[in-house]
Amino acid sequence: MDVVLLSENSLKLKIKKTSVIINPNTKTPKNDADVVISTDEDADPTRVNDYRLLISASGEYEVSGLKISAIKEQSGLVFVFSSDGKQIVWSTSSVLSKIPPDRVRECEIAIINANSEIPENVITAMEPRAIVFYGGMSKSAVQSLGKESTSSSKISITEDKLPEETVLYQLS
Repeated sequence: MDVVLLSENSLKLKIKKTSVIINPNTKTPKNDADVVISTDEDADPTRVNDYRLLISASGEYEVSGLKISAIKEQSGLVFVFSSDGKQIVWSTSSVLSKIPPDRVRECEIAIINANSEIPENVITAMEPRAIVFYGGMSKSAVQSLGKESTSSSKISITEDKLPEETVLYQLS
């Protein structure tokens, strides 16, 4: 899986053969993708060429073998990407902070837009083996978890070779 920071709040995920762009906006360079996820009011899907699916509401979706669940929570959506039995979760910290820890889904990889204080108890309940932070508060999110992180504009994670201990990444 590849995670690329396109602009401050926009990402491109490449999971197996499927490309997903999350919250493209006017600062996002034009890109090609199979799926566009739009959760921000300033999201601009016209920044993405040739997409087959636009997701902006809860539901179950599938594109090129990648299963995507958009789960409605009190303050927004949480996305779960299922690939080869592995769970990859994407959300914002502001949405995660309002989810009771007993309702949190476990996952192998968590990708979090750190747009508010990070809910450590929720992240602990997710039990991810890799966490990717980006957004305005990503640096403080990494610091709050008390671990070292790798910082880059692109991160590649081999899903079948995840470490035993949680590894932190920061997109910048």
